[in-house]
Amino acid sequence: MPVTTTPPISGQEAEILALMQQRRPSSLTPHTAPLATLASAFACALHMHQPVIPAGAKGELISHLQYMLDHPGMADHHNAEPFAHCYRRLADMLPQLISEGCEPRIMLDYSGTLLWGFEQMDRQDILAALRRLACDPLLQPHVEWLGTFWGHAVASSTPVPDLKLQILAWQHHFAALFGREALQRVKGFSLPEMHLPNHPDTLHALVKALGDCGYRWLLVQEHSVENHDGRSRRCSSTGSGSGSAAQPIRRP
Repeated sequence: MPVTTTPPISGQEAEILALMQQRRPSSLTPHTAPLATLASAFACALHMHQPVIPAGAKGELISHLQYMLDHPGMADHHNAEPFAHCYRRLADMLPQLISEGCEPRIMLDYSGTLLWGFEQMDRQDILAALRRLACDPLLQPHVEWLGTFWGHAVASSTPVPDLKLQILAWQHHFAALFGREALQRVKGFSLPEMHLPNHPDTLHALVKALGDCGYRWLLVQEHSVENHDGRSRRCSSTGSGSGSAAQPIRRP
Protein backbone atom coordinates (compact mmCIF):
# COMPACT_ATOMS: atom_id res chain seq x y z
CA MET A 1 0.00 0.00 0.00
CA PRO A 2 1.47 3.43 -0.94
CA VAL A 3 2.62 5.67 1.89
CA THR A 4 0.58 8.90 2.03
CA THR A 5 2.34 10.81 4.81
CA THR A 6 3.96 14.10 3.93
CA PRO A 7 7.70 14.13 3.24
CA PRO A 8 10.18 15.43 5.88
CA ILE A 9 10.99 18.74 4.19
CA SER A 10 10.97 21.29 7.03
CA GLY A 11 11.31 21.84 10.75
CA GLN A 12 15.09 21.61 11.24
CA GLU A 13 16.28 24.61 9.26
CA ALA A 14 18.72 25.91 11.88
CA GLU A 15 20.32 22.50 12.37
CA ILE A 16 20.64 21.85 8.63
CA LEU A 17 22.16 25.29 7.95
CA ALA A 18 24.71 24.86 10.76
CA LEU A 19 25.58 21.37 9.54
CA MET A 20 26.14 22.48 5.95
CA GLN A 21 28.42 25.36 6.93
CA GLN A 22 30.92 22.95 8.46
CA ARG A 23 33.86 22.35 6.14
CA ARG A 24 33.98 18.64 5.42
CA PRO A 25 35.33 16.75 2.37
CA SER A 26 32.86 15.29 -0.11
CA SER A 27 34.45 11.85 0.35
CA LEU A 28 36.06 10.03 3.26
CA THR A 29 38.55 8.45 0.87
CA PRO A 30 40.85 10.59 -1.30
CA HIS A 31 40.72 10.31 -5.07
CA THR A 32 43.55 8.34 -6.64
CA ALA A 33 43.35 9.61 -10.21
CA PRO A 34 46.64 11.27 -11.30
CA LEU A 35 45.06 14.63 -12.10
CA ALA A 36 48.40 16.29 -12.88
CA THR A 37 48.90 13.93 -15.80
CA LEU A 38 45.51 14.51 -17.44
CA ALA A 39 45.32 16.55 -20.64
CA SER A 40 41.51 16.69 -20.66
CA ALA A 41 38.57 15.41 -18.69
CA PHE A 42 34.79 15.48 -18.51
CA ALA A 43 32.23 14.90 -15.78
CA CYS A 44 29.07 12.84 -16.07
CA ALA A 45 25.94 13.69 -14.08
CA LEU A 46 22.72 11.67 -14.09
CA HIS A 47 19.52 13.63 -13.56
CA MET A 48 16.58 11.60 -12.24
CA HIS A 49 13.07 13.00 -11.76
CA GLN A 50 9.44 11.99 -11.58
CA PRO A 51 6.76 14.49 -10.54
CA VAL A 52 3.92 13.83 -8.16
CA ILE A 53 0.47 14.17 -9.71
CA PRO A 54 -3.10 14.21 -8.26
CA ALA A 55 -3.95 10.81 -9.71
CA GLY A 56 -4.52 8.60 -6.68
CA ALA A 57 -7.74 6.68 -6.13
CA LYS A 58 -9.20 9.66 -4.25
CA GLY A 59 -7.26 12.36 -6.08
CA GLU A 60 -4.33 12.26 -3.70
CA LEU A 61 -0.80 12.98 -4.84
CA ILE A 62 1.09 9.95 -6.11
CA SER A 63 4.32 9.51 -8.05
CA HIS A 64 4.03 9.57 -11.80
CA LEU A 65 6.03 6.34 -11.70
CA GLN A 66 3.21 4.77 -9.67
CA TYR A 67 0.71 6.10 -12.22
CA MET A 68 2.71 4.43 -15.01
CA LEU A 69 2.70 1.12 -13.14
CA ASP A 70 -1.06 1.41 -12.55
CA HIS A 71 -1.79 2.17 -16.24
CA PRO A 72 0.61 -0.01 -18.26
CA GLY A 73 -1.40 0.27 -21.46
CA MET A 74 -1.03 4.04 -21.82
CA ALA A 75 1.68 5.75 -23.88
CA ASP A 76 5.10 4.41 -22.89
CA HIS A 77 3.98 3.27 -19.44
CA HIS A 78 5.27 -0.24 -20.16
CA ASN A 79 8.69 1.27 -19.41
CA ALA A 80 7.83 1.95 -15.76
CA GLU A 81 9.81 -0.97 -14.35
CA PRO A 82 12.82 -0.32 -16.62
CA PHE A 83 12.77 3.25 -15.28
CA ALA A 84 12.74 1.91 -11.73
CA HIS A 85 15.67 -0.35 -12.57
CA CYS A 86 17.64 2.64 -13.89
CA TYR A 87 17.10 4.48 -10.61
CA ARG A 88 18.80 1.71 -8.60
CA ARG A 89 21.21 -0.09 -10.94
CA LEU A 90 24.31 2.01 -10.21
CA ALA A 91 24.51 0.27 -6.84
CA ASP A 92 25.29 -2.90 -8.79
CA MET A 93 27.31 -1.42 -11.64
CA LEU A 94 29.80 0.60 -9.63
CA PRO A 95 30.97 -2.17 -7.28
CA GLN A 96 31.44 -4.44 -10.30
CA LEU A 97 33.53 -1.82 -12.11
CA ILE A 98 35.61 -1.21 -8.98
CA SER A 99 36.23 -4.94 -8.54
CA GLU A 100 37.48 -5.05 -12.14
CA GLY A 101 40.10 -2.40 -11.39
CA CYS A 102 38.24 0.58 -12.85
CA GLU A 103 37.79 3.94 -11.14
CA PRO A 104 34.32 5.10 -12.18
CA ARG A 105 33.08 8.58 -11.30
CA ILE A 106 29.46 9.72 -11.38
CA MET A 107 27.37 12.62 -10.08
CA LEU A 108 23.75 11.99 -9.09
CA ASP A 109 20.86 14.46 -9.14
CA TYR A 110 17.61 12.99 -7.75
CA SER A 111 14.65 15.32 -7.24
CA GLY A 112 12.82 15.33 -3.93
CA THR A 113 9.55 14.34 -5.56
CA LEU A 114 11.22 11.25 -7.01
CA LEU A 115 12.64 10.27 -3.61
CA TRP A 116 9.23 10.78 -2.02
CA GLY A 117 7.68 8.65 -4.74
CA PHE A 118 9.95 5.75 -3.81
CA GLU A 119 8.78 6.08 -0.21
CA GLN A 120 5.11 6.30 -1.19
CA MET A 121 5.47 3.16 -3.33
CA ASP A 122 7.47 1.41 -0.59
CA ARG A 123 10.20 0.62 -3.10
CA GLN A 124 12.70 -0.53 -0.52
CA ASP A 125 14.83 -2.07 -3.28
CA ILE A 126 15.46 1.37 -4.79
CA LEU A 127 15.89 3.12 -1.44
CA ALA A 128 18.38 0.50 -0.25
CA ALA A 129 20.40 0.91 -3.46
CA LEU A 130 20.44 4.70 -3.11
CA ARG A 131 21.40 4.40 0.55
CA ARG A 132 24.40 2.34 -0.49
CA LEU A 133 25.36 4.95 -3.07
CA ALA A 134 25.10 7.68 -0.44
CA CYS A 135 26.65 5.94 2.56
CA ASP A 136 28.93 3.05 1.56
CA PRO A 137 32.58 4.10 2.21
CA LEU A 138 33.67 1.93 -0.73
CA LEU A 139 31.54 3.98 -3.12
CA GLN A 140 32.06 7.47 -1.69
CA PRO A 141 35.14 8.29 -3.82
CA HIS A 142 33.15 7.30 -6.91
CA VAL A 143 29.75 8.94 -6.27
CA GLU A 144 29.05 12.62 -5.73
CA TRP A 145 25.47 13.56 -4.94
CA LEU A 146 24.21 16.95 -6.10
CA GLY A 147 21.68 19.04 -4.25
CA THR A 148 18.69 20.44 -6.12
CA PHE A 149 15.28 22.01 -5.56
CA TRP A 150 12.95 19.55 -3.85
CA GLY A 151 10.09 19.99 -6.29
CA HIS A 152 12.11 20.42 -9.51
CA ALA A 153 10.95 24.03 -9.67
CA VAL A 154 12.37 26.31 -12.38
CA ALA A 155 14.26 29.10 -10.60
CA SER A 156 12.95 32.07 -12.57
CA SER A 157 9.33 30.94 -12.07
CA THR A 158 9.76 30.40 -8.33
CA PRO A 159 8.94 33.20 -5.85
CA VAL A 160 12.21 34.53 -4.48
CA PRO A 161 11.40 33.64 -0.82
CA ASP A 162 10.76 30.05 -1.95
CA LEU A 163 14.21 29.52 -3.50
CA LYS A 164 15.86 28.87 -0.16
CA LEU A 165 12.88 26.83 1.02
CA GLN A 166 13.19 24.54 -2.01
CA ILE A 167 16.92 24.07 -1.32
CA LEU A 168 16.35 23.37 2.37
CA ALA A 169 13.45 21.01 1.65
CA TRP A 170 15.71 18.76 -0.43
CA GLN A 171 18.40 18.86 2.26
CA HIS A 172 15.88 17.88 4.95
CA HIS A 173 14.62 14.98 2.87
CA PHE A 174 18.07 13.71 1.87
CA ALA A 175 19.24 13.79 5.50
CA ALA A 176 16.12 11.94 6.64
CA LEU A 177 16.72 9.17 4.09
CA PHE A 178 20.49 8.80 4.19
CA GLY A 179 21.72 10.59 7.31
CA ARG A 180 23.33 13.90 8.08
CA GLU A 181 26.86 12.70 7.39
CA ALA A 182 25.81 11.86 3.84
CA LEU A 183 24.23 15.30 3.48
CA GLN A 184 27.43 16.99 4.65
CA ARG A 185 29.23 15.47 1.68
CA VAL A 186 26.85 17.13 -0.81
CA LYS A 187 28.80 20.20 -1.95
CA GLY A 188 27.54 20.71 -5.52
CA PHE A 189 24.15 21.89 -6.76
CA SER A 190 22.18 21.11 -9.92
CA LEU A 191 19.46 23.57 -10.89
CA PRO A 192 16.32 22.04 -12.39
CA GLU A 193 16.56 22.26 -16.18
CA MET A 194 19.96 23.93 -15.55
CA HIS A 195 18.01 27.18 -15.62
CA LEU A 196 19.58 30.36 -14.26
CA PRO A 197 17.29 33.34 -13.61
CA ASN A 198 17.80 36.29 -15.97
CA HIS A 199 16.76 38.94 -13.46
CA PRO A 200 19.85 40.08 -11.51
CA ASP A 201 18.00 40.41 -8.19
CA THR A 202 16.61 36.88 -8.48
CA LEU A 203 20.01 35.53 -9.45
CA HIS A 204 21.59 37.35 -6.49
CA ALA A 205 19.01 35.81 -4.14
CA LEU A 206 19.61 32.36 -5.59
CA VAL A 207 23.40 32.51 -5.26
CA LYS A 208 23.11 33.87 -1.72
CA ALA A 209 20.71 31.08 -0.77
CA LEU A 210 23.07 28.45 -2.20
CA GLY A 211 25.97 29.89 -0.21
CA ASP A 212 23.90 30.11 2.97
CA CYS A 213 22.92 26.46 2.54
CA GLY A 214 26.54 25.35 2.29
CA TYR A 215 26.97 24.65 -1.41
CA ARG A 216 30.41 25.22 -2.92
CA TRP A 217 29.76 24.98 -6.64
CA LEU A 218 26.93 25.08 -9.16
CA LEU A 219 26.41 23.12 -12.37
CA VAL A 220 25.41 25.48 -15.21
CA GLN A 221 25.13 25.39 -18.97
CA GLU A 222 28.40 26.38 -20.57
CA HIS A 223 26.93 29.22 -22.61
CA SER A 224 25.66 30.80 -19.36
CA VAL A 225 29.25 31.68 -18.46
CA GLU A 226 31.31 34.34 -20.22
CA ASN A 227 34.92 35.41 -20.03
CA HIS A 228 35.75 38.79 -18.50
CA ASP A 229 35.84 40.33 -21.96
CA GLY A 230 32.27 39.21 -22.68
CA ARG A 231 33.13 36.43 -25.09
CA SER A 232 31.68 32.95 -24.70
CA ARG A 233 33.77 30.25 -23.15
CA ARG A 234 35.01 27.42 -25.36
CA CYS A 235 35.60 23.77 -24.60
CA SER A 236 38.60 23.66 -26.95
CA SER A 237 40.85 26.02 -28.87
CA THR A 238 39.40 24.95 -32.21
CA GLY A 239 35.70 25.55 -31.85
CA SER A 240 32.86 26.59 -29.63
CA GLY A 241 31.78 24.04 -27.09
CA SER A 242 28.47 22.97 -25.71
CA GLY A 243 27.46 21.26 -22.52
CA SER A 244 27.86 22.30 -18.92
CA ALA A 245 30.44 23.69 -16.57
CA ALA A 246 30.91 23.76 -12.80
CA GLN A 247 31.20 27.23 -11.32
CA PRO A 248 32.24 27.99 -7.74
CA ILE A 249 29.67 29.71 -5.55
CA ARG A 250 30.87 32.99 -4.12
CA ARG A 251 28.73 34.83 -1.62
CA PRO A 252 27.39 38.11 -3.08
